[in-house]
Amino acid sequence: MSIKRALALILSAAMFAAALAACGEEAPVQSPASTTAAEAADAATEAETTEFLYKSGAPDADFGGEKFRVATTDPSLYAILLDFDFEQEDGDVIDDAIYRRNRKIEEKYNIVFTNENTGEWGAGTALLKKTALSGDDAYDMIMVINRDSFAAAISGYIMPIASIPYLDIEAPWYCTELNKQFTIGGKMFLAYTDECMNMYAQTTAVMYNKDILNNIGGADPYAQVREGKWTYDVFAANAMSAISDVNGDGTFSAFDDIMGVGSEPDMLYPGLWVSADLKTVVKDDNDIPQYTAAGDERLIGMLETMASWSKTDGFVANSFKDLKGYSGEPARDQSCVLFAGGHFLYRVGAVTNVLLLRNMEADFGLLPTPKYDEAQSTYYSRMCDGWIHVAPITVTRLELLGTIMEALGAETKNYVMPAFFDVAMTHKLTRDEDSAEMMNIIFENVTVDLGDTVWQGDIRSTFTDKIANGKEGYASVLEKLTKRVTKTIDKAVAAAEELE
Repeated sequence: MSIKRALALILSAAMFAAALAACGEEAPVQSPASTTAAEAADAATEAETTEFLYKSGAPDADFGGEKFRVATTDPSLYAILLDFDFEQEDGDVIDDAIYRRNRKIEEKYNIVFTNENTGEWGAGTALLKKTALSGDDAYDMIMVINRDSFAAAISGYIMPIASIPYLDIEAPWYCTELNKQFTIGGKMFLAYTDECMNMYAQTTAVMYNKDILNNIGGADPYAQVREGKWTYDVFAANAMSAISDVNGDGTFSAFDDIMGVGSEPDMLYPGLWVSADLKTVVKDDNDIPQYTAAGDERLIGMLETMASWSKTDGFVANSFKDLKGYSGEPARDQSCVLFAGGHFLYRVGAVTNVLLLRNMEADFGLLPTPKYDEAQSTYYSRMCDGWIHVAPITVTRLELLGTIMEALGAETKNYVMPAFFDVAMTHKLTRDEDSAEMMNIIFENVTVDLGDTVWQGDIRSTFTDKIANGKEGYASVLEKLTKRVTKTIDKAVAAAEELE
């Protein structure tokens, strides 16, 4: 859904706040005003000034009014920044930037975009498979979640990137480092561009409560990030220091006390090991993925440490377990509401969690997920899910496909990205210039662990709940996965190598 509609979620947050008030807490979140027409106009002006900064290298063409047919997962069901088009401008910064992008492309190339809502989560995957198997050239692009799109690609359901003309995969609107993760033997199967805005929405970050950090005497985290000292040891030490039995009953509750971290097992733990430059699946010198987790002592040690956090009273509030029964709303949103109410030092989740913190009374900041240690040179940010538009293998109008795919990447860079970063996120939703700088760092090195995305069902999902429950012995846990996971990866590699 659009940013504007996502903010409507805060109305639900206000209801959560009423529940907190019944427990003696002030209601931390209220519904904000929507983006004003003046702000939308400012964003439009800013976009127009960069209109020709990025330009597709595809040749100019007149496609005679042909339809460019897109199928997109229902934006209202899962995550923000899934919208592909709008019927008219409505005053929302992001919506209007997308609208203007599409109208410019339509006018320049004499095409007409059509956009079909495929419905629920798996519907796009099912539509892609059906389209490919039927041989029906009915869609030019279909939106699919990344793990399904990769599986579809190596099954031969997706048009190979190398077969599409005019794609300049080194152009600035391509997410080059991220796309390298989705290759096998040098073959590129997915090509994320800035058009895939959900990629940014699904990037993991750390939000922190400035008042709580000040109360425990924590160092300035922005300075630590700049100096390369923002590590997971610092993260853990601060979280431990923040734990406080506010009501003095001898137990720790996310509703009544202050806990170190509020998050979910599928966000917190992989978010931290990926940011520590650790992966369960690593490419060899021939670009072939290998399951390496079982022999990675650094990864195993980190998993053991994170499991110890789970056994420490007050350290982690597991949204799926500790907030169960809190309300009928998604657990991730509930965790954001409790963070806004001052119950956690850290909230670890998708960067767009800040949408639910717009009216948070206490001051908060935004940080990249921490490095493993100071010796690590780069801050990495983990992308989770990252929905992407892919072209079915049945597309016959390849000249049209390549031209419009490139145009969408370039014009998203011109129109939509300035609105997203400079207006909707940086200026309106984060509260200081430091957070704006941190956001640039967060998005600078987005990456994935294939065992957390493509093969998450075989790898990540088998042990994150064990970490959350404080289970020990990860050398054994990971070793037991070796035979099955290796067979799964080898099968995928064989399928990829068979493709032309």
